[in-house]
Amino acid sequence: MENKEELLTLINHRINQVTALIKEHNADAMIIFNQANYRYLTNFTGEEAQLILTASGERILLSDSRFAGQIKAQAPGEMNVIMKHSSDYEELTKALKKMDIKKVLLEGEFVSASEFSKLKELNPDLNFEMVEELVERVRNVKDELEISALRKAIDISMESFKGILPMIKPGVKERAIGAKLDYLFKVNGGDGPDFETIVASGVRSAWAHGVASDKELEEGDMIVIDFGSFYHGYAADITRTVALGDVDEEMHKIYDIVHEAQRRGIEAAVVGNTGHDVDKAARDYITEQGYGKYFGHGIGHGIGLEIHELCQPALPFRTTKLVNNMVHTVEPGIYLPDKGGVRIEDDILIHDQAPETLSTLPKDELISL
Repeated sequence: MENKEELLTLINHRINQVTALIKEHNADAMIIFNQANYRYLTNFTGEEAQLILTASGERILLSDSRFAGQIKAQAPGEMNVIMKHSSDYEELTKALKKMDIKKVLLEGEFVSASEFSKLKELNPDLNFEMVEELVERVRNVKDELEISALRKAIDISMESFKGILPMIKPGVKERAIGAKLDYLFKVNGGDGPDFETIVASGVRSAWAHGVASDKELEEGDMIVIDFGSFYHGYAADITRTVALGDVDEEMHKIYDIVHEAQRRGIEAAVVGNTGHDVDKAARDYITEQGYGKYFGHGIGHGIGLEIHELCQPALPFRTTKLVNNMVHTVEPGIYLPDKGGVRIEDDILIHDQAPETLSTLPKDELISL
């Protein structure tokens, strides 16, 4: 967002939501270590930083001289910036001792046992409490800037996918297709792949996470391609399965089953339902068709500043109640060992009782190339 005033308005709204959760814990401040979380609250994209956020909304960012100019250019609003010259916990201790606080929350997933022990040792007068997925609870619901960035990431990813379809011919290596996709993400305006691109052909298409290998494509292969580009830090996640020439009848059959299962899953992605309801709508159909044991993973996960959101133990998609402006994937699959597999994945925006499919690549019929 070019307009810094508009960006600051959004960031202040995010801060207000997070500070409300800090107050719910009767805490005075929170130390944020997760890069995605401090980016969300500052717009600063650099690594190896920590953010102290007080219950009153004051922000203290600890970074180092490498990022001084970047912080100035990226982070709007008032924020105390401290350049670190010693260890993280020593610098955090210096900052905390200057503050009138008693209880501090820590991101439990991002603090090691030794760091926690050291912080307690250096700050004996402070009460530290581990919390899980606190900022993420706010991040789960996207604001207008985030939805715009996600739409762009998805558009870039779809355009890049179209660019590799002419490459799908016998003798071409999976790795070459993956590399071309990763290249096109940047050519088309993205920031590069947000996970290791999956290109899995033939029997490897039954590998749910079969990242691109040196295997050459062969006539009759099913090819699962799972891909996504970052755009301004936001991640797309799409999967399409295509056929190289003629494939056997069962492959066509399971493609149609997965397609219908996904339609039912998306239809269930409405306000008030949970991820379990989405999963059940798709899984029950696959089971009815006799392939339940070949769909082994969950139906989906959130996307945003991280490729996998709403999938941590503290905030699993399965038990999360869907609300407007959540964005998540719906990705059923059937994987037949030593034969081949199918997955279809799209990115879904929750909108009342009418979920919007943001990724619109063709999928109604198995595409044969």
